[in-house]
Amino acid sequence: MVDSTISSGNVVTNFMAEFAREYVRESRFSKYTGKTANSIIHIKEGLQTISLPLISKLSGSGVSGNSTLSGNEENLNNYSKTLTPTHYRHAVTISDEENEKSEFDLYNEAREFLMLWAKEKQRDDIIQALGAIYDGTTYANYGSATAGAMDTWLTNNSDRVLYGASKSNQSAGNHTTSLSNVDTTNDRLTPQMISLAKRMAKNCSPLIRPIKTTEDKDFFVMFVDSYGMRDLRENSTMAQANREAWTRGESNPLFTGGDLIWDNVVIREIEEISTMIDGSTGSNGVWGGSSTADSLATGGANSSRVGVGFLCGAQAIGYGLGKMPRIVRKKEDDYEFNKGVGITLKHDIDKMYFNNKQHGMVTVFYSAPTDA
Repeated sequence: MVDSTISSGNVVTNFMAEFAREYVRESRFSKYTGKTANSIIHIKEGLQTISLPLISKLSGSGVSGNSTLSGNEENLNNYSKTLTPTHYRHAVTISDEENEKSEFDLYNEAREFLMLWAKEKQRDDIIQALGAIYDGTTYANYGSATAGAMDTWLTNNSDRVLYGASKSNQSAGNHTTSLSNVDTTNDRLTPQMISLAKRMAKNCSPLIRPIKTTEDKDFFVMFVDSYGMRDLRENSTMAQANREAWTRGESNPLFTGGDLIWDNVVIREIEEISTMIDGSTGSNGVWGGSSTADSLATGGANSSRVGVGFLCGAQAIGYGLGKMPRIVRKKEDDYEFNKGVGITLKHDIDKMYFNNKQHGMVTVFYSAPTDA
C-alpha cells in the first residue's frame, strides 16, 4: 500500500493561510475594523501611497413642497488622508538542536512567537494612533509630542477633548493646566462622563459620525484603560444598567464579552493603554515616564495619574495595509548549519485628521489612580 503525501508547497500555503486568518481574527480591534467608511478603523490596501477619503455628514435640511432644489444643494465635504505603508520585520534563529528537525517543524516552533510579535505590533500601532497628536505641521505620537504641540492640538480640537467630568476643566490652549484640573475625587470615569463625551461627539463641528449597526442603530465605541474600566464597573448606576442591558448587549454586533454598554456607547477595556501610561522604558511607557511632555502618569491634580479613553465613531483611524504578514526563511545558512525564520508585514496606521481636527473621536482624560 502506498500512502498519500502532501506536497511541501501545499503545506507552506496552508500554513500561511491559517497564519493570516488568525492575525485578523484574533486582533483586539478586529470587530471595529473594515473596508467601509462605517468602520472605526478604516482599511484601504495599497503598496505605496494610499489616499483614504474622509466623508463628513450632511447637515443641511434640504427643501420641501414646491421649493426649488436648484441652488440649495449642499456640498459633500470630503477630504483625504495619505498613508504610506512601511515594512516591519522580525526574525528568530534556530539552535543546532532545532536544526535536526524538519523544515516544517521549524515553522511551527517559531510560529507562535512571530504571530505574537506581529499582533502586538498591529495592536500597539493602533493604540498609538488613538493618542496621536497633530499640530497642523507635525504628526506625532502623544509620548513624543512637545508641550507646545499639545497646546496647539487642544486649541484645534477643543470641541472634542474632555478633561474629567466637566467641560470647564479645559483651560483654553493649555493641555498641561487642563490635565492638572483632573482630580481624584470628582473626575473618575462615570456613565455621566461618557454621556457628556457622546453629546460632544454629536454636537461638535464637523460632526463625528456614529457607527451604523445591522439594526440601523447608531453606536459609538469607547476604548478605556484598565483603571478607568475598574471605576466604571464599580459605579452603581453602571452596574444596574449593565445587568439590565446584558441580554441586549450580547446581540449587539459591536459587543464582546466583558464590554459594557451605556447610552448607545460600547465601552471596551484595552489593557495596553494602561501599559502605555505606566511602563518605564521603550514603547511601554511612552505616555507616562518616557513621555516627552505632559506625562499622564503624573499629570493630574497633585501629580495624580490620569487615564485616557477614546470615544470613537466612523473613520477614527486609517489603516493603510501594504501587505499582510508572511513568514520568510533565512537563505544565508552557512552551508545549512544555521536556520532562521522571520516575519514581514507592511502597514501605516494613523489617526485621521482633516483641517487640523481629529476626524472621528472625542479624547477623554479622567482620573485613574492605580490600585493601592
